[in-house]
Amino acid sequence: MSAFFVTLLVFAAATLLAYGSLRLAAHRDRVRRRFGALAIDGSPLETAHGQRPTLDPARLGLDPEAQRHLRVELMLAGYFNPSAVVTFSLVRISLLAALPLFGLAIGAATLPVFGLTEKAALAGVLLAVAYYLPRAWLSRRRRWLEGRYRLTFPDFLDMLVVCINAGLSLEAALQRATGELRRGDAEFRANLDLMAGEMRAGKSTGDALRALADRLSIREAGAFAGLLQQTLELGTDLTQALTVFSDEMRDRRMAMAEERAAALPPKLTLPLGLLIFPVVLIVVLAPAVMRIAHVVGP
Repeated sequence: MSAFFVTLLVFAAATLLAYGSLRLAAHRDRVRRRFGALAIDGSPLETAHGQRPTLDPARLGLDPEAQRHLRVELMLAGYFNPSAVVTFSLVRISLLAALPLFGLAIGAATLPVFGLTEKAALAGVLLAVAYYLPRAWLSRRRRWLEGRYRLTFPDFLDMLVVCINAGLSLEAALQRATGELRRGDAEFRANLDLMAGEMRAGKSTGDALRALADRLSIREAGAFAGLLQQTLELGTDLTQALTVFSDEMRDRRMAMAEERAAALPPKLTLPLGLLIFPVVLIVVLAPAVMRIAHVVGP
């Protein structure tokens, strides 16, 4: 049997193993939720071996500090599922196992010379890609969500002002404004629902707002939390403060749009000079060059 088929079989086995691990983790998570629903005293039930029916992230090489750090990164990227840490770790392990094997199989099938040096170099590059790719995805999704949060925040403030003007308390206004958001703002709504749950669990309004600002990771959310905290402590008019703050946010967003529009012409200079100017020059000079060649030619 050739080396290509051996590598292909190993890749298929690793893929099936990773798929089975993900299925097992999902099944255990469903069982854990069912056990939690059947618990009488509110505590999750234990199995016959004294362990909870879920996959422990520590078995994947994650200590408690790494688990907390990864949980924060996943929440900043919009993943609030309790099993997100386990799923992310399994996906990362699957990539580390499958991507080098897949690359070696493709290299053995396509490259004419594929010795030990080429295999080691390709495996090292693919291992690095598989290691950093999930983190890069989280960073990219976090930046994308921050942009969406900045676009949604002024609308949320407007709805909050309307609810407070209607006579609702701050907690009730936050819940009503959360329910009025569009379905496309699911991550923003999830953050607000989490804040409402923290407030119902007994956390103070200021602490819940600061936690919301940390999860959203945008400057506007931090300023909003500080504004509400000062308003509640000093007893000033909440509606007027929110209206002024919403107007300032819209002005800041307009200023950012104007700044991006002003930065566009310098960015277009190089593409225009390299791509469009030579074409225009050829169109203008081609007839003259053809006439000169016709006159001086034999």
